[in-house]
Amino acid sequence: MSGRDRILQFAAGAGYGLLQGMTPPSIEHSVERDQALKALAAVAGEKGWTLAALKEVAGADADLLFPNGRTELLEAWADLVDREMTERVLLAIDEGECPRLSQKVRRAVLERLDILEPYRAAERRAATMLLSPCAGKTSARILARTVNAIWDASEDMSGGVTWATKRISLTGIYVPTFLAWLGGADRGKVEQILDAGLARTRRLGELKQRLFRPKGLRPA
Repeated sequence: MSGRDRILQFAAGAGYGLLQGMTPPSIEHSVERDQALKALAAVAGEKGWTLAALKEVAGADADLLFPNGRTELLEAWADLVDREMTERVLLAIDEGECPRLSQKVRRAVLERLDILEPYRAAERRAATMLLSPCAGKTSARILARTVNAIWDASEDMSGGVTWATKRISLTGIYVPTFLAWLGGADRGKVEQILDAGLARTRRLGELKQRLFRPKGLRPA
């Protein structure tokens, strides 16, 4: 199977997972787990996301922190990045930056990639694992949590069908942006892909509003 086919398979599986359950169970976290994950991520590009590498860099008993093995390592690492992204975005909002929702979403995506920048090689190793056919459910859970975290960090208060459709739409924006970054695209190209996705979603939203606006009403 080619790399492109695996990416398409991943996107399809992740999208299906989002539709099936957009709120996966939360991930356990602690200071000890976070420290171990950062130590592993620093070497995972070379040594891989393995329990052996974890014990080498975080102590002989570090594997006891992740009893479910490599799957738990990958999910916990993604969750750690999501939490750090959320802290950064909420701080920016508190300081008066990103007044519009779309700006908050944009900031969240870019902050997440900034956090991952020192670990790009580790992320490539993780992606190779997550693109395997047997990792579809894990990939979907990770993506669903990340998309939820981006909307939560952006302080979006939507509910019901809108809550769900926003997450599906953001998946179609985040995945190609992340894959472009993962593939080595420079910051300008990554932002171009992100902005194009946000603009496309905004145009679709405006079209939907026009189509479903009650007859006789006109925009102010």
